[in-house]
Amino acid sequence: MTTPTPPPPLGHDDLLGVLKTMGVEISLSADAPEQPIVTLNLSHGLVGAVENHAMRAEAAARDAGAGPEEIAEATAQAFNGAACRSTNDDIFLLSWRAQRMAQAVGQVNQQSDADRLMKAVELTAGALAGLLSAAHTMRDMQRDDNATTDAARCVRAADKALQEARETGGLEVLAQMLTMTT
Repeated sequence: MTTPTPPPPLGHDDLLGVLKTMGVEISLSADAPEQPIVTLNLSHGLVGAVENHAMRAEAAARDAGAGPEEIAEATAQAFNGAACRSTNDDIFLLSWRAQRMAQAVGQVNQQSDADRLMKAVELTAGALAGLLSAAHTMRDMQRDDNATTDAARCVRAADKALQEARETGGLEVLAQMLTMTT
């Protein structure tokens, strides 16, 4: 089975139109050339707008009586929306999302005074991204030795990050403190 070639990314005008439909007003100068970095930024803005919309839709569905099973089923629609055709495609999407989440947590931590818990979150997000990357690689039956070596490196780095998260975050102490406040 061959995976169909996806269409090219939308142009700036199309992205701006979709963002506007989602309630996000962004303007570019009239003479702004089509540049891949601008397309990337607009596309990630669109991801944020769509995620915000999905959060609102989920809250409305919960208010209307949807339970965990319905929410999980709806969540799986992300794979359909991303044109995933196999479990490996699903894992690749999860890997991409985990990598972006790890980067976003890192940015939040840089912009604020990251406490120990948020540092542990950043390390754990990075570990998840590495493990999903390795899982995707190991399901590729046509991978070369370098890819297998990279997957092993990702697993080792994930293990190290999780160990550091446990030590840096002081998670057990934090959990005990939170228990004392309830």
